[in-house]
Amino acid sequence: MPIITHILLYIAYATISLTVGLALNQIGGQDIGGSFLGGIALFCACAVTHSSISASAAAGRIGSTEKRITRDMERLRTAHREVTADIDAVQARLDQIETQIAFGVPQSPPQIEAPQASGGQIELKLIDQIVDKLGAAMDARLQTIQAAGNVTPIHGGPTRGPMDLVREAILENRVELHLQPIVQLPQRKTAYYEGFTRLKDATGRMILPQEFIPAAEQAGLMSTIDNVLLFRCVQIVRKLMKQDRRIGIFCNISPSALADEAFFPQFLDFMRENRDLAGSVIFEIPQISYDSRTSIEARAMAKLVDLGFRFSIDRVTSAEIDLPDLERSGVRYLKIPVNVIADQIIRGGVRPRSAITREIAAADIAAVFQRYGIDMIAERIESEEAVLEVLDLDVPYGQGHLFGAPRAIKESLMEETAPPRDFLLKGGGRVA
Repeated sequence: MPIITHILLYIAYATISLTVGLALNQIGGQDIGGSFLGGIALFCACAVTHSSISASAAAGRIGSTEKRITRDMERLRTAHREVTADIDAVQARLDQIETQIAFGVPQSPPQIEAPQASGGQIELKLIDQIVDKLGAAMDARLQTIQAAGNVTPIHGGPTRGPMDLVREAILENRVELHLQPIVQLPQRKTAYYEGFTRLKDATGRMILPQEFIPAAEQAGLMSTIDNVLLFRCVQIVRKLMKQDRRIGIFCNISPSALADEAFFPQFLDFMRENRDLAGSVIFEIPQISYDSRTSIEARAMAKLVDLGFRFSIDRVTSAEIDLPDLERSGVRYLKIPVNVIADQIIRGGVRPRSAITREIAAADIAAVFQRYGIDMIAERIESEEAVLEVLDLDVPYGQGHLFGAPRAIKESLMEETAPPRDFLLKGGGRVA
């Protein structure tokens, strides 16, 4: 109700009250004081009644407004879900195409028009066409491959142990490269891949990492396995670059490889020949290995950093990170599992060590990391609820089975990216 209406009504109440007061004095025989009090009482009663009616009307209008806002918000949520679904559908198609190119996954029977289906076939064919000779550095190595007789074959038998299986897998080219996407958030566009080593036995059975890694470390073969992984990653990156695809690969490297005096010089020479890939090949080591690194391993890391290569820390168990130390060591990525983010950063109040003296809010953690040139990657993301948690913290990248499981590269690429035998030789011409 307009304010002028309220004023006019109150004037009317005053007029009526005055009239009643005069009537009580003239007609009712009341004295002036009694007549005045009667008029005031009447005016107050009118005012109270008016206020009650006005409050009820206002409450009704507020309730109606709230209901209208609630309906509008629900319509907005529905529209947002529809738009999000459309975006996810488009992104899923893009990811499907990307997967077809990277891994050679056969396309399912098309449900779309023929021109689009033929386009997908062209994409699948393109990967075969771009598989060509290695770069000059790699060509030189291939020309110097040593004869197979330089490697002592392993004779299988019923007493073969895990170390024998690892040796056989290396010598018979049964070391596979599996790639898992690392996506940019919130768009979920693939920005990087992480390379995983997978071994197979003679029957084709996959040997799990928890089976072969202890045996490989005991036999001193982790350096050789790292070499195979690196060789494949370098070549995959080169092929992607020829498509002008700016996608990098995270390559796991063991501390023993960094400290291996026989392996690391060869490793460093290889990376020096391929230093143009410094922006696309990222070396990754676990947090526990980084924290316990020896002076030899630290110097090896520094030599790779001097060539322009970067490092990533994964398997983070404590969010209390020394950011200046990471910056000095050439670490540019930090992979933190979503459970560590939730338990320590969000609910536990754990904060990284930095030059910032003020208390850091959880929502500012990613920004503080970026001040030191470090990007956070939330890993082991398995659900949409986990995505929402990391989005609230502005974490720029995510990794996990929700976005894609590790998948083997296509068989033809596996064969063409197999390292030459001189890459498998150590010491006296034998795989150690």
